[in-house]
Amino acid sequence: MMGGSNMMNKAKIAMGSGLNFTKGENITASIDFMSAITKAIASQIKTSLSDASSAAEKSIGNNSHAVAAHISDENGYLVYVVVITDSNGKVHKLIIDPANGKILLSRELSGFEALMMLHQGMGTGDHNYPMMRPGSSFGR
Repeated sequence: MMGGSNMMNKAKIAMGSGLNFTKGENITASIDFMSAITKAIASQIKTSLSDASSAAEKSIGNNSHAVAAHISDENGYLVYVVVITDSNGKVHKLIIDPANGKILLSRELSGFEALMMLHQGMGTGDHNYPMMRPGSSFGR
């Protein structure tokens, strides 16, 4: 086979990189890609990030506070990740289904895990999702 696996790897990289073969040409069509994807995702979200954060606080108990929240993917599924501090200063990570508001995971983090998660902006490496901010409307 000509090129072997190295050629296949280059082809995969080119396909996944959004390689643009119309460089410099002004091509416009009827459907904006990012708008279509955003609308498709938003149509399935029934619980706002704010409501998910409130539910997470309530599940941990009195005097608990959401210190960070964002939308992410876990195992190929869209989820909310919420970090809560409880009344004892312990940190909890909750994963919530944005379609129905169900808490899928709730666990206390070790001090090291909490420090790393907050230091990395809750990122999981490649993801750069925005944190919850006042006025966030995703899922509304």
